[in-house]
Amino acid sequence: MTNENSPLPETSLHDKLARLRAASCAEMPTPELAVMARTIARLRRQGIQQTCLQPGETVPDFEYINHDNAVGRFYETLKKGPAVLNFFRGYWCPYCRTEVEAYEAIQPELDALGCTYFAISPQKPSEPGSRGAGYEILFDKGNRIAHQFGIVYALIEEEKKLFASWGLHLDQVNESGTWELPVPATFLVRQDRTIGYEFVDVDFRSRCCPDQLMQELRSTCTCRSD
Repeated sequence: MTNENSPLPETSLHDKLARLRAASCAEMPTPELAVMARTIARLRRQGIQQTCLQPGETVPDFEYINHDNAVGRFYETLKKGPAVLNFFRGYWCPYCRTEVEAYEAIQPELDALGCTYFAISPQKPSEPGSRGAGYEILFDKGNRIAHQFGIVYALIEEEKKLFASWGLHLDQVNESGTWELPVPATFLVRQDRTIGYEFVDVDFRSRCCPDQLMQELRSTCTCRSD
């Protein structure tokens, strides 16, 4: 679990996220920035990064609606190859959209390694269609799946007020009646149902670098073939 990565090209995910962060700091009022800083500090004190599922632990099975609009089970998917579970906050979040776009760009590489990519959010996608057999977009209503991974937190009052001021009533946006979000997280799951690599950071501006994930995935596939 790390945020340390070697220098990347200017168009990398990290570069795009840095640009978003700089723009946000320049445009957002100081009181709003302060609320977000307190949220990050609160979640660090809660220890989500230490209490969520860790590398080597077995992930839970779960049911989902696949790209063919049929019911699928995660363990059945693992029989075909490893999987990447990418939990993100919602399509309203520019950091999340940028991250998902970065993973869409490496989809051919994931397909070549027989890896299924799951983009998982508590917000229902506006266009829940097919993106190919190796790409599943999941509506995790009520954070049912994310809760099993231990990465969900409830917003406190000042956070609710901030989101509401942006027109984001999460209880309605997520069709759940609750004000909860997952911490953005990426898990690489081996075929033996254990976590081979994970990136979890309570700072929503930090995301898993696709290059690092691909390196870990290639290592996992090589170890299996040996």
